[in-house]
Formats: sequence, C-alpha cells, structure tokens
Amino acid sequence: MKIIKIAHLYYDIMNLYGESGNILALTEALKKQGARYTVINVTKGDKIDFSKFDIFYIGCGTYDNQIMVLKDILRYKTEIKKIIKKKIFIATGNSYELFGKKINNMEALDCFNFESKTVRDRIVKEQVYKTYILDKPVIGFQNRVSINNNKENHLFEVIDGNADNNKSKFEGVHINNFYGTYTLGPLLIRNPHLLDKIIKDFFIANKYPYKEIKGTPDYKAYDEYIKNFNIK
Repeated sequence: MKIIKIAHLYYDIMNLYGESGNILALTEALKKQGARYTVINVTKGDKIDFSKFDIFYIGCGTYDNQIMVLKDILRYKTEIKKIIKKKIFIATGNSYELFGKKINNMEALDCFNFESKTVRDRIVKEQVYKTYILDKPVIGFQNRVSINNNKENHLFEVIDGNADNNKSKFEGVHINNFYGTYTLGPLLIRNPHLLDKIIKDFFIANKYPYKEIKGTPDYKAYDEYIKNFNIK
C-alpha cells in the first residue's frame, strides 16, 4: 500500500472550531487499518499540487477568513473541478460554500449548483440527520450566519436541526467522493460510522485490504449520545 497523502487546506485560518480534530479522526482511522499516511498543512499563498494528494480536508473559518481563502483558492478553480470527481474532499462549516457558484454574489469554485449568502440571524443548534449512505443517524453542531439554495445531491436529511435554508429539509452535498456540510462537531470524531464509511470506500476503490473495527471508544461515545438523547 502506498503512503496515503492528506492535504489539510488552510489549516491555520479555516480552523475556527478546532476542526483539526477531523484530521486526527482521519489519521486514527488510517492507523487502525495499518496504513501509512502523511498530512501536509497548506495555507494562503502556498503552491498546491492537487494531483499529489488522496484526501483533502478544509474546515470552518470566520467570514473574513472565508473570503480570504476564496480569493486564494480560485487560482485552482480549473484543477479542482477536474479532480473533485476522483479525490476525497471533506468540507465542514462555511468552507462547504466555497464549492458552490457564489458567496454573497462573489465568484466561487462553481463545482456545485448552489449559491450562498449571509443572513441576519445566527444559526446555532445541535443537529441530527439521516443519510442514504448509512443506516445510522449523523450527529453534529452548527454555528453559522449563512444559508445556501442547494436543491440536489444532498448529503443529509434533517431529523432535528437546520437544513441548508429554512425552506428545505436537506443539508450538505454529496457527489462522488465530496462530502460537504455546515456541520461542525468535529463531524468525523462524533460519527465513527460516517468516518469508517469514507475510509472503507476509499480502500475498496484503491483495492486496499480493509478490516471492520467496532467497539472502540468513539463508537461507545456515539452510542451513549444516541441513547441519552433518545435518537432512533
């Protein structure tokens, strides 16, 4: 098995809610599989060769940092649109919006057919979702001041919490190996089933041996949360 390369995009300015925890979750999952991996931190102004990485992660930032990143990442618009169908991309919080058509009427990466805008009232709430890719609920937390008008390829259906906008019952986007959601958490630490699904699909696609691992502390924590909040 080759060394799996993870790019933590804008690790220093898109890490508002400690979402580097999602990188820890990814590397722990790979470690359990006996995989060799490396994490490369990249940020504003760095030269990024997207073809050299297997997994990309980007977290949430302030609005000012989001726009700073938007201006920087647009350098790679053509390249990202080409490889986003092949590589794993995980975008949490408002970084998810970078991959739509516009943010407050500013040009974005245009990978998906939605636009985002800032709203007056802050959205702060625990989230419970169901998803077609798993038979387990997904839990998380949102703290945001924006919405989008995505109408297709949703990652989640809302059981309790907030959708992409107040007229929708759905949240996030999932196409090929792209997972985008406003949910923080960190998402992957709180949802080991989702994390293992992403890793398993990656291993199968690359013909790497994969072993099922259950009963670890993260699974137990998830089960306790589900039980305590009477989530079905």
